[in-house]
Amino acid sequence: MPKFLVSILIFISFLASQDVKEIRLGSENAYKPFAYLDDQNVATGFDNEVVKVVVSYIKDAKLNISSVPWNALFSGLDAAKFDVVANQIVKNTKREEKYLFSDQPYFYGVSALIVGPNTNVKHLDELKGKTIGVSVGSNHATNLENYVKKNPKLKLKIKYYKNTPSLLSDLSLGRVAGIINDPVSVVDYSKAQNIQIKVTDFVFEKNPVYLVFRKDSQALVDLINKALNQAILEGKISELSIKYFGIDQTK
Repeated sequence: MPKFLVSILIFISFLASQDVKEIRLGSENAYKPFAYLDDQNVATGFDNEVVKVVVSYIKDAKLNISSVPWNALFSGLDAAKFDVVANQIVKNTKREEKYLFSDQPYFYGVSALIVGPNTNVKHLDELKGKTIGVSVGSNHATNLENYVKKNPKLKLKIKYYKNTPSLLSDLSLGRVAGIINDPVSVVDYSKAQNIQIKVTDFVFEKNPVYLVFRKDSQALVDLINKALNQAILEGKISELSIKYFGIDQTK
């Protein structure tokens, strides 16, 4: 092949590559069924699948998923190791000051009181003076912290955990009297660990879950918002919720 043709092909290839948008997703991938690694070490779960669907609506875009510990998600986003986070993240004042969020939530999570199987506890107030476990830095922790501040007479103690399996393990061993978490996630983990639990009727408010971006990512936010809105409109996100949880928790 003539050299000038080779040069032209290389140039065309270069131009085409400029249209490909690499979107880097940061995920805990240790929070089944929301974000986890399957038997082939491939990132899957509801949150990851939501982003995969959204990216499929963006022409020539490709998704790259990075697995990091929960407590490194925001620092990784700050350091531009990835562009977006999807890991059951809810809004709070501090986060809204520092980050951008998708226009619409893609899920509504629930913070519920979960106890061992051999207790009749139905309300958090019944655990006066007891220790309650939560995942560090989670919206569940924020809900519990606020409740403890508003109800000092209960003298509730908070114990923080880095992951759900250790949280459940301590519940089964009686090291905590209860935990605050999303029942959808905890039930799945409890089955895997062969631990019996009871989900009480005590529930904090429903928490809308969003995609999270750095403040300097407005162009990407606009791009993903358009794709997310279309995916929601066409029922693709609802389909994923029903697939993973049996119900539509996107509304």
